[in-house]
Amino acid sequence: MQKKALFSVRSASFLTEAGCLCALMALLLVFPKESAAGVAQGLRLCYTSLIGSLLPFLVLSRLFLLRGLHCRLPPRCTFLTRKLFRLPPCCAGVVAFSMVGGYPVGASMTAQLFTAGEITRKQGQRMLLFCVGPGPAFVVSAVGAGLCGTAKAGAVLYFAVVLGAMLSGVVTRFFFREPIQETRSQSPSAPPFAVCVSEAVRQSADAMLLICAFVALFSALLGVLDALSLPAAVRSGTAALLEVTNACDVYAKKGPLPLLAAIIAWGGVCTHCQLAPSCAALGLPYWRFALGRALHAGLSFLCCRVMLCFIRLPVNVLAQNAAFRPAAKDSGLLSFCMIMMCALLLFGSHLSIRLQKGACFLRTDVLQ
Repeated sequence: MQKKALFSVRSASFLTEAGCLCALMALLLVFPKESAAGVAQGLRLCYTSLIGSLLPFLVLSRLFLLRGLHCRLPPRCTFLTRKLFRLPPCCAGVVAFSMVGGYPVGASMTAQLFTAGEITRKQGQRMLLFCVGPGPAFVVSAVGAGLCGTAKAGAVLYFAVVLGAMLSGVVTRFFFREPIQETRSQSPSAPPFAVCVSEAVRQSADAMLLICAFVALFSALLGVLDALSLPAAVRSGTAALLEVTNACDVYAKKGPLPLLAAIIAWGGVCTHCQLAPSCAALGLPYWRFALGRALHAGLSFLCCRVMLCFIRLPVNVLAQNAAFRPAAKDSGLLSFCMIMMCALLLFGSHLSIRLQKGACFLRTDVLQ
């Protein structure tokens, strides 16, 4: 019975995955022009915005680690890391870079710290729950000045997301009770500066290529969804869940700033896929990472609401907020989609646990 149950669960999972992939391939074949246009739009976004805002920070962050500067910070810089987040002093630089470097920077630096033996696995997993966020170049310049029409709105969004990340770090410290200790061993001196620069550029180029590929892929999927003539609410909710740049383009024109802050903090499934190697290196399940993103999004939403009570924005931004209030269907659909996605992730984790237990039962039967 256990073998039959295990095989039935595996077959259901295989059929679901195969069916989804076949459906996506069929849509790409039916709408080739729309998917090609989506890829072109994604690549245009990469060379006009993403590469310029992310690549320098990726190089500098990796150079920061390769030179061992994170271990030489003065005690005053590591005080907040110890008191707020219960993390070793070597994590202070990673936390700081995660708030200014862009989504992949903090995650990749965390994975490098764990690979080098600077932090434990649990500490790295907890850092991945809040050391992921956008950079000021994207939020203030692209979203604020470019989409909302004022850099002041972008600054409010950026600081709301940063405060949400810090609050997420404070909240998660109570779920990972581990004494603060540094596991770093005696390592040799850092390589020459020229060697470190060459290695930092090489690693950053590989990471940038992966990021651009994911952006192009999800832009193609969004292009196919546009061709299906879906309702505007479904299109907006899907964009918010899948790709952060397209979602900001949609909601900056008609959505309130708190909702836009939540979307930026969530990051989109496209960004989550870019961070998958770092999560895999630390053994962090995706459902737990997604719940951490949802917590960050909710806290950023609240922080932005509070900040707007004390900060005045230009009339055009306030008019967008007022125009959006009667049409609350988009935010309701987005909330419903996020809840359903979290439920699917929890179901997937439960399914994987059942598969692991079934495999253990099969091994014991074979041994007997």
